[in-house]
Amino acid sequence: MTTADCPLDVSTTASAGNPTVPLPPPVERRHHTNRIWWLLTLTLVIMCELQQFAGGGGGGGGGSGVFGVAAAPTPTETSSVAKRLQKRHGHPPATFRERFQLELNASNAKLDWVNTCGGKWHARRTQNKRTSNVCKKRQMALQSLQNQTGRELRTLQAEDKSRNTTNSIREVGTGTNKAINISKLRKWEFHRQHYKFLPRLNDSSKQLNLRHVHRDLQFYVAAFSYLRHAKLHWDYVNLQAESAMSADLKRMRTTAGRVLCNVEMAINATAQRRQRQSFKVVPLALMEKRLQQFKTPLVQLHQQASLAARNEAVEPPPQSAKLPVDALFAKYEFVQYLKSVRRILARQRQQLKCRKKPEAAATKKPLQN
Repeated sequence: MTTADCPLDVSTTASAGNPTVPLPPPVERRHHTNRIWWLLTLTLVIMCELQQFAGGGGGGGGGSGVFGVAAAPTPTETSSVAKRLQKRHGHPPATFRERFQLELNASNAKLDWVNTCGGKWHARRTQNKRTSNVCKKRQMALQSLQNQTGRELRTLQAEDKSRNTTNSIREVGTGTNKAINISKLRKWEFHRQHYKFLPRLNDSSKQLNLRHVHRDLQFYVAAFSYLRHAKLHWDYVNLQAESAMSADLKRMRTTAGRVLCNVEMAINATAQRRQRQSFKVVPLALMEKRLQQFKTPLVQLHQQASLAARNEAVEPPPQSAKLPVDALFAKYEFVQYLKSVRRILARQRQQLKCRKKPEAAATKKPLQN
């Protein structure tokens, strides 16, 4: 065997007298090199996509956001992102067109007469519930509802008294004018027979059924909402501003919604412990069926306003002379309804007397051994 067949070991272990098998020559790591080139290529693609996305105006925040790999956004996607950012940061809509779209889209997403409190009820848990405590709790709930209803009624009457009446449907709401003056109802007394479907209460009643009141107030909230949307669509086409009539209907809807919330709180406060659902929500189909009793085609006008809010082509709304009359009687009957609620609650609280639990006898018979 020659030295060529057996090469010398020149490794570090050879000098120590510990010969080892020679290491094989280094293998070229092609997979590692390919992976590096693939990462570099992907980085260049991402940079190009980001530059195209930022140049197209899809950043929505002056180029200070975190961008992802995506195609250039369409105008619809850009507007939707802008709306989401606008809602997230709490910026109010600037133009009347934006306010019109925001209100109609929100009304279609959630019914206006559903959960007017805007929260979720959590009942208080008490271990020892006595009959006297339940009666006292009910009495306090009715007193609170009576006070809140009276406060809403006084506020509404004070605002009406401080505002100037306008008879023009084209006058813009300024905060100091009104378009629905119920003090001049005698002028329209002939039309009163057509509005017997509006909810009423019997003032001579001795007890107020809270669930019936809850159902009636849902109708008033829906009526003021649909009347407002019909008039608001006309304002959007002809005025590009909120009219005094639309502003009045918004005030009425807000008041009706607050009273409805107070009734829900009273129902939850007086409900039994095991009773989960104490009141029912009127479904959309049934509510719109009742709203068709107005002279104004509110359901049809509401649908057209909803389509216009989604930028769909619809016919311009007609100038209806029946809508002011519908709004007048709806407001009048609603005010009378609040007065009846307050009177019946006052009478019911006087008759509701909580009896105290008789104390145990002081002396007891001794136990016999």
